[in-house]
Formats: sequence, structure tokens, C-alpha cells
Amino acid sequence: MSIRRMFCLLAVFGFAVLLNADVVRFDVNESIPDFDETGFQNTQVFSGYTGVVETIEVSLRISGDPLAFGGDFFATLMCDNGGYAVLLNRVGVTIESPLGSNMNGFDVVFSLGSDDIHLAENYAPSYDAGGRMTGTWSADARDIDPDIVIDTDPRTADLDVFKGINPNGNWTLFVADMNLNGSAKLDSWGVNIATVPEPGSVSLLVCGVAGILVLRRQYKKL
Repeated sequence: MSIRRMFCLLAVFGFAVLLNADVVRFDVNESIPDFDETGFQNTQVFSGYTGVVETIEVSLRISGDPLAFGGDFFATLMCDNGGYAVLLNRVGVTIESPLGSNMNGFDVVFSLGSDDIHLAENYAPSYDAGGRMTGTWSADARDIDPDIVIDTDPRTADLDVFKGINPNGNWTLFVADMNLNGSAKLDSWGVNIATVPEPGSVSLLVCGVAGILVLRRQYKKL
């Protein structure tokens, strides 16, 4: 194999190692207890990832009847290896609006850098035929008791809490309906995780590339 071809193959391999992305989705279809802070949780075991989390997106689909308002729900995601994110914390609740938003569920993706889902009604959100709010949003991230949360609370539990952790292991989605009336269910949830090698692996890759460059220069001198 020529030095040029070897260098190209190493560059392609290096890019693949530096960023690996996997999308997984779990169909749950389980009822969320009404007006019960103990809620419902679904744990899934993740395996087969190499490296640590670089970025993560989370999908969530909750269906509710007309009395199960979007402002009723509190939802979190936790990994046993570290990290705890608040996805929903009674969307739309403010001092002036203690019941929050009245959409009939969610079919959304949470992604860093998007608009704050707690303030969704400020951004003219879209809805599907079942009344579920759709679109891509940033997590609520307000790590506050849902009985007292309001829009001005600090956002300290966004998806960036998972950056740098080992994604292999148990991940648990928790959902609670915090208000009386209406029935709802957790249809599905999922993640899109992109990983990068741990620092030691990156160093080895850099050393390998540097070595090929040295060989290439020596080859040119011959």
C-alpha cells in the first residue's frame, strides 16, 4: 500500500472514530398515573457505544386526552454513569398562569441550543392532529420542585449534563402527571447520542497521524 493511500485511509478512519452517532427509540405505550408525583419510569440498558458522550438529543412522545394539559407534566432523564436532565417541568407555568400550557401532549425532540420548551407558547409552536405539540426544543432544565416551578427559575439541568460520560449502562426516563383530571400515556422515547474517544484514545490517534506524516516526508526525500 502506498504512503498516500495509507494516509487517506487513516484520515477517514480517524474521522469515524472521532464522532460516532447512534439513534435508538423505545416504544412504551404505558399509562402515566394521574395526579401522582411517584409517576412512571422506563429504564433501558444501552450497550455497544465506544468513547464518551459528545452530544445527545432526546425524543419524547406523550399522548393525552383534552383534560391532560401539557402544563401537567414533569419529565426527567437520568444515566447511572452520571447526569440528570429535566426535560419537562410543567410547561408554561408562570406566576400569572399556574396551570401552564394546555396542549394535549408532546411529540418533540430536545436539543441543546433550541428554544426553551417552558416558554413554547412564545414561539408559535406547531401541533399534530392529536393536539400534541411538535418540533425541536431545548429541555426545560429547571431543576425545581414542580409544585412551585415558574418560568423565571434558573435552568441548571439541560442535556449538556451528559457530556463526557460513558453512555453504556442504565438510562431512565421518568414522567409524572402533577395535576388532577385527564389521562395520558408515555408512547415512546429515544436518544441520538454522538460519542468521541476518551482523551487517551485521541492522543494515540494523533500520534498515529503524526507518525504517518513523518514517514510521508521521508518517503518524498527518497
